[in-house]
Formats: sequence, structure tokens, C-alpha cells
Amino acid sequence: MTEQTITLRGRDHFGRRVPPQALAPILELIPEVIRKAVRMRFEGRSRGKGPRPDWLKAATDVRFLGHDGDNETVLHFEAPELGHAASGLYASVNLRPTDPDPSDTGFDLMADMLRDVSDQKTDSELFDQPMLDSIARFGSFLCGPFRELTVAAHGRSADQSVAVTPAVVESAHHLHTNTPLPRQVRIVGRLDMVRASTRTFAVVLDDAQEVRGVLTDGEFDAVSRLMEQRVMVLGRAVFRPSGRLLRVDSESVSATTESGSFFSAVPTPVRKTFDLRDAVRDQSHKLGVAAVIGMWPGDETDEQVAEALRSLG
Repeated sequence: MTEQTITLRGRDHFGRRVPPQALAPILELIPEVIRKAVRMRFEGRSRGKGPRPDWLKAATDVRFLGHDGDNETVLHFEAPELGHAASGLYASVNLRPTDPDPSDTGFDLMADMLRDVSDQKTDSELFDQPMLDSIARFGSFLCGPFRELTVAAHGRSADQSVAVTPAVVESAHHLHTNTPLPRQVRIVGRLDMVRASTRTFAVVLDDAQEVRGVLTDGEFDAVSRLMEQRVMVLGRAVFRPSGRLLRVDSESVSATTESGSFFSAVPTPVRKTFDLRDAVRDQSHKLGVAAVIGMWPGDETDEQVAEALRSLG
């Protein structure tokens, strides 16, 4: 177990004498975000169906040790190193160059993800929309006595600590709004990699590009038996805010004799970038909802709509 800290700063300078109700929301949110960050790195998705796998439970077994501080409130946690908690994953021959270092913890992966959100990296593979929804929940916490939360990553240099502020929450809203909606796809290619522990796989297309996916339903053993065969993947393409494919949430992977190249292509999104605030602002020059008919994707949460309206002040 590795000890790591989160530092809270606000107008009241509570230090170690912080009201319990002020800490409760963040103590609930941090484990959720860590769990999603770890799952994102190994599975390419932050949320899955069914019971959590044992390796995920072990890798995200975060413990709160207490808090101290003078003007700032410093929260102390203990978290397991991933190489120890999820040793089975690191024993796999299918490790990717982007897999976390074995000495990393969930706090380190959370910090990496938050840094990408803060920098608005639209092509990042460290977050998806459910993850961005969780980051948006920091907004309610930062509207209280605290205005900033800093995550110190133990496996990184001191200047790589990342601060979560209302501006970072706004970045999460913007990235979520501008992420294209998933769509149903059919993909054909050669099954090149399978990883039963995370239910993930990779298909090499006819043009040598690779598409990564995760089997959301069914038995994974049947997929493993198709290794090196030509397969057809049916499922939903999930995109990054940049519009590039993030993964395919697959309903089925089956052998195929399909030989055409039409389905052996990387899926692309349907819609282009949409800025909710621009659409709302444009109503001042038009008549009500007529300003956004045909523009509004309809996948924004009530909180995002309210935030866009507040930003117009």
C-alpha cells in the first residue's frame, strides 16, 4: 500500500478542523473516480455491466487514513500498487505500451486523467462520457467551502500534481457536450488480440489499422477461440471528443467469410462539434427553441444545461 494525499483549499482555511459534512461528498466521490480511471486504462471504458471483477476491486481498494493541515486541509489515503493488486493483468502477454506502470496506483491514474481533462485533450483515451459525468460532480463540491482540490501523484514529479478547479469542471462539461454520440456499427477484420481478464480484444482491418473493443455481453471463451480468424464485430462505436474512435462496445464477435472492404473500416461519428452555450446564446436573435432545432443533440444532462444558462449570466 502507498500513502497518497489530496489537498483541499478554500476561503474558510479549515485545516484539520473541518466540518464532517464538508468532507463527506469528496470522500464518496474520490473512490468512484479512481475506480473509473483504473477501469478506463485496462478496459478502455470507465463503466461496465454486472459485478465488478476481482482485479478491479483489489486495485481500487482505497482506504482513508485521516486528515490534517493548517490553512489547507490535507486528506491522507492508502492505495495499492496496481502491479500487486492486479498481478494477473501484468502476467498477461497482451500488455500494451499504454498500460500503467506496475508501481502506479489508482490515484496516479486519476491524476493523469484529470490532467487530460484540464488540458482539454480531445483525443485522449483516458476518459469517456461516464467519466466526464463523474468529473462534473466535482462542481457541486467546489461550490461549497472548498474552491480547489489537488491530487498528488506519487509516481510523478512534484510539478505533475493536478488541481481540480471550477475551470476543470467546465472543461469536463465542454468535452462531454462535444463528444459525438455512439452509433451501431459492423466491423470486419482479423482478430489479433484477446484478453479474457478484461474482456477486451483487438481487430486488425484490411488496411492494417487496429480497432479495439470490449465484449459487453456473452461468454468471452467463444471469442478467444476465434483468434487469428476473420471475424465480424457487431456493437456500438464509442468516440472521443475529437471524433476519433475510442472503442467498440461489442454485442457479438463471430467468424465470417465476408471478404469486402466496406465493413473493414474505422467507424466515424455522425455529427460535428456542438457548443451548447453558442446554441443558447443564439436564441437572443431568434424565436425560442427555433434557434436550436436541428442543432441540439439532446444528450446533455440537466446540470449541463443549467451550467450553460448560468454562464450566459
